[in-house]
Amino acid sequence: MAPGRRRAFVRSKASTTHAGLIWGDAVMVAALAALFVLTVGRHSDFATTTVINFGLFTLLAASLQLMLGFTNQASLTQAGVYGVGAYVSILVETKLGAPIGLALVAAVLAGALMGLLFALPLRRLREHFLAMATLAAQVILTTAFTHLNGLTGGINGEVAPAAHLNSVTMLAILLAVSCAVLVALSHLRVSRIGRQLLALKVDETMASSVGIDVGRLRIIVVIVAFAIAAGAGFMLTETSAFIAPENFTLTTSLAVLVAVVLGGRSLRWGTLVGAGVYSALVAETISFPGLSTIIIGVALVVILGYAPGGLTGLQPAKWARAMVSRVRPDVARAAHTDSATRHLHASDQTAPEPEVMAK
Repeated sequence: MAPGRRRAFVRSKASTTHAGLIWGDAVMVAALAALFVLTVGRHSDFATTTVINFGLFTLLAASLQLMLGFTNQASLTQAGVYGVGAYVSILVETKLGAPIGLALVAAVLAGALMGLLFALPLRRLREHFLAMATLAAQVILTTAFTHLNGLTGGINGEVAPAAHLNSVTMLAILLAVSCAVLVALSHLRVSRIGRQLLALKVDETMASSVGIDVGRLRIIVVIVAFAIAAGAGFMLTETSAFIAPENFTLTTSLAVLVAVVLGGRSLRWGTLVGAGVYSALVAETISFPGLSTIIIGVALVVILGYAPGGLTGLQPAKWARAMVSRVRPDVARAAHTDSATRHLHASDQTAPEPEVMAK
């Protein structure tokens, strides 16, 4: 292919990809808008609180998707960073008397700083070694939240007097922010930096050999992901009257990981489905403490064992064929033979004659 035609082909393919993303973004915006309208129309504080929790969990799941889905960096400390953003925002907004915008900036910057401090010493770790290091970081943060009474209120927690409980306005803002983050991550995937990140995920040695700065990109991803998680902590203080260390434990970090795995590999829909399933389950089992954790644990085992692609990667037709092959092997073989025969007949009808090929 000539260079000019090759460049034109690449541009047309890129424009098609972006067009598909824009269409998917429009569908996602419409779905979240419909969710907002249905929630407001119910006039129920319980429904509003549930959807607010869904928005918060979507941000946390998106922050982990950025690390796990782009650079294969597992993290079990998202809840800890979530807590850092929450406590910093309360400190700045209520104790220092700063405006809400400054509290948001302070929370996001605190999360970014945590990401930098976390990524620098752990940038050489991979796979389960990295997961164990993030587990240790989560335990350290949870202990700090519990025992730093002067900053966090200790086990008694902190009151957020400026919170807007069950506020329709805050619900709209939270869903809009969640949507914006997912749109940004979707378009990042097809950008130049996104392609570099995906190459890094596949093979770091290969990515480094073609000039990609692997170490710098890994650090940047952690900084941005932690900033998103800390921003979610700020949103928590604006929608909840009280925060305590129990909101930011290892259980919450595991729940974020489960939501990502449960949702599946789809960056946009996998995040929304995982966060939605978890939020709905927690809301429906609120009268039975611990039941949601048990159900999520069982669901995780089933998903990892039988559907590693998550809920958005389910293939019912493939499962049906597998079940038929187990129950009725003769039927499965007959169906396979018929399919092969139809394929041969189709190829005979569409294939050109030998003399035509010779011409």
